Amino acid sequence: MDKSREIIKVSIIEDDEAYMDSLKQILLRNDRLHLYGDYTSGHEFLSTLNSPFQPDVCLVDIVLGDMSGIDCCKRIKETKPDVQLIIMTAYPDVKTFSEARQLGADYVEKGTRIETLMDKLITMMESSKNESLISISNHTKLGFEDYLNLVNELEASNARSLNLSEKQIQVLRLKNSGKSLGEIAKMLNMSYGTVQTHLTRAMNKLKLPNLLDYIVGDKRDSGSE
Repeated sequence: MDKSREIIKVSIIEDDEAYMDSLKQILLRNDRLHLYGDYTSGHEFLSTLNSPFQPDVCLVDIVLGDMSGIDCCKRIKETKPDVQLIIMTAYPDVKTFSEARQLGADYVEKGTRIETLMDKLITMMESSKNESLISISNHTKLGFEDYLNLVNELEASNARSLNLSEKQIQVLRLKNSGKSLGEIAKMLNMSYGTVQTHLTRAMNKLKLPNLLDYIVGDKRDSGSE
C-alpha cells in the first residue's frame, strides 16, 4: 500500500450543526481526509470506544451539551491514547488552554483559523519514511513569556467587553453555554443572520488573541520549513 496516500480518519464531536457542516465541507475538499463519524454529544462518541473503531484525529468542541470537551478528551485518552485530539473553542481562555496542553491536545480557535489548520497542517508528513500526523503540541513549546503575553491579551479583550451591546452580550453568553446559532435565534426571537451578525461584531470588538500565533507562529521555528 502506498503509505503516502493513506487516508486519515477524522471524527467530529460538535453540537452546533451549522459549524459541524462547515467542518464536513473542509474534509470533503481533501481526499486524504475521511469523515469517520460525526457526533453531537460526548456520550454518543464515547459509546463507540469499546469497539475496534478508532479515528486518527478527533475534533472536539470545548462546550458540549452533555459534558465539557476537556472531560470528553480525558475519556478518549484513557481508552484510545494514540488518537490525536484537537479541541476547538470560540472563546479561548488560559485555563482550558492549559488543560488541553496537559492532555497533549491541540487547542485552536474556531473559524478560519481551524480551517487553515485542517487544510494545511493535519495532513503534512514528517520528512521520514513513516508518515505521521502533525501534532502542534508535539512540535512547539510555550515559555513563561508566551503565557504571560497570552494572559495580557485576554485581559485586554476582557476590558474591551465593556464596549459590547446588550444584544451582543446575550448572544455571546448563550453561545458560551453551548447553544447553537439556530437555538439562539429562536430564544431571542431573531433571524439566524442577525444572530450571526451580533456574534461577528462582538468578536471584532473583543479582538481575541490568535492562539495559532502562540502554537505555530513563525517566531517559534523560523529556521525550519
